[in-house]
Amino acid sequence: MGDNTSTRTKEVIEERLRIVSAQLGREMPPHPPIDRTPAEHHQHLLEEAQELYRNELAWEEESGEESTGSGAVVELVFPGTLALIDALVTSHDLSEKGEGARHRDVVASFLDWLAALLFELRTGEAGGAVIERAKHIDITDSLIDLVIYRYCDLSPDEIERLEAARN
Repeated sequence: MGDNTSTRTKEVIEERLRIVSAQLGREMPPHPPIDRTPAEHHQHLLEEAQELYRNELAWEEESGEESTGSGAVVELVFPGTLALIDALVTSHDLSEKGEGARHRDVVASFLDWLAALLFELRTGEAGGAVIERAKHIDITDSLIDLVIYRYCDLSPDEIERLEAARN
């Protein structure tokens, strides 16, 4: 991913965070966050999130289990990915090794990766059949919103307000 693409993808996430902030009337966490996960742990957790995404997307493409007439139900397509994101943004009691801390920076990196992937899909760089790419775009775009909701610790009421404003 080139510097121009990297800048564009960060701008996509920052714009979505600004929209969420404006619609809810409150500040959102900074992107990227201040707290940093050690590099080797960060990379491992990011790769796990990416692999879960790829595996769950491949399963949906193979089975079509979570699709309805209006498209895929993103929460059902990516249950493992969203569970990992939930775990990464939730702090737990810290162990003596430092385990249990929030890893919001990993989620920010995953959001950047998803935005870069979305950019590649929209520009045709990702390749694939047009219909499959269109489904992939819709699913990935919706997943970005769901991850942002978790990244920002939004309540169910706040999510409902955002979703109502989108429709």
